Amino acid sequence: MSILPVTYPHLRLFFDGMLLMMAVYAALSYWQQRKAVYAYYAVYILCVTVTFRYDDLEYENPNYQPGASYMVTLTETIAFALYIRFAMALMDFRRNDPPSDRLLQAMLLLLGCHTIAEALLYLMDGSPLLRSGIYVATRLVLASAALWVVPRIFRLRQPVMIYFVVGSFFFTAGCLIALWGNYVPSLFTMQRAFAFTFPISFMQLGVVLEVLCFTLGLSLRNWQSERERVAVQAELIAQLQENERKQQQLQRIRADIARDLHDDIGGDLSGISMLSQAADQLLVSQPDEARATLRLIGESARQVLTTMRQIVWSLAASPSSSDDFVYRLRETAYALFDRQPVDLHLDLPTAHSCTDLTPDMQRAVYLIYKEMLHNTMRHASARHVSVNLICTEAHLRLTVSDDGVGFNTQVTRVGSNGLTSLRQRAEDLGGHLTIRSSPGEGTTLSLTCPAKMKTYQSQPAELQE
Repeated sequence: MSILPVTYPHLRLFFDGMLLMMAVYAALSYWQQRKAVYAYYAVYILCVTVTFRYDDLEYENPNYQPGASYMVTLTETIAFALYIRFAMALMDFRRNDPPSDRLLQAMLLLLGCHTIAEALLYLMDGSPLLRSGIYVATRLVLASAALWVVPRIFRLRQPVMIYFVVGSFFFTAGCLIALWGNYVPSLFTMQRAFAFTFPISFMQLGVVLEVLCFTLGLSLRNWQSERERVAVQAELIAQLQENERKQQQLQRIRADIARDLHDDIGGDLSGISMLSQAADQLLVSQPDEARATLRLIGESARQVLTTMRQIVWSLAASPSSSDDFVYRLRETAYALFDRQPVDLHLDLPTAHSCTDLTPDMQRAVYLIYKEMLHNTMRHASARHVSVNLICTEAHLRLTVSDDGVGFNTQVTRVGSNGLTSLRQRAEDLGGHLTIRSSPGEGTTLSLTCPAKMKTYQSQPAELQE
């Protein structure tokens, strides 16, 4: 047979050095990461290396029989047990394939029973032939179980499995070549000047290739774990950003409620209080004036009730329909400008034009609409106010214009007219706010945004309550 011109001691020393380096790498990886798979891997390599040294001594025995040496059997059994534990940890059979996990547990139990039986036979000086028979029978059962597991590994279709299967193939091939030499002695003449005349050379070559494959598999697994960790971190960052955005939205909603309660309801209730005192004073001396004041109190109370309905509607979990949405827009405008010397013109769509707007989208548009009208009422001093809303399947456009005093858009007036809040709300909708104004020329505010937006379709309930 063709052999390489390498001496057996030199090749064994080279292979032992490679295996020991892999064992040190696995041990350091375990020390760094504290993952059991590296511990099993390191001790498995050490046990296999020790087993080969004992095999060297056994092959020099003219009466050599497989499994007759207690030390060879013990170290080999420990190596097999660690190999199984390594496979279970590497591929997480308990989660990915429970039947294979149970079979591997049974294989570990078989190895434990064989170790106990081997120890008893060794202490009782049992027949080498009997011990060899038990050894061969145990290995055949283990091989049969492994043949059942391998196809299931392929069905898992995970990249790391390929390295495990290929590595196991190299190890099995090396063992089969060495085992065949026991039945055809002419294959291995065991000349120390030629390394591959010894069966151990093929076994150790198979283990070296196996360990290289396992190392690549572990590297792939670490890379996959790192990618998963990065993906989880990115998801957490995105969630934190979304939570921050929602928190800001909640703060704006709270600010809106506080402003409405203070400006609208607070003012009306203060008026009611003063009117009631005036009515009490006029009740005896001027009953007609007292009745007129009481009617005014009633109107103010109804105004408070209307304002409260608007606030509750803007916070409701889900407006009942697009009819309700358009009605609220119209009612809010009339309520705000009811006591103002303003000619109000509303150009609002029919109810069915806004059916594609989600409840959260309706709420967001309503809050922007209300803020626009508030700014116009407080700062514009206008005689004519016009509102225009266009809803299509793709876009929404809301415009509020007046012929009031206007302002210089180059001068920041955030504190007085809330433009920052309006811009932020428009950005939340995925749209933009356009402001056209100049002193003495009136003001036009325009919101343009998509009619559908995922952010407003899937907000959690805590923002909707």
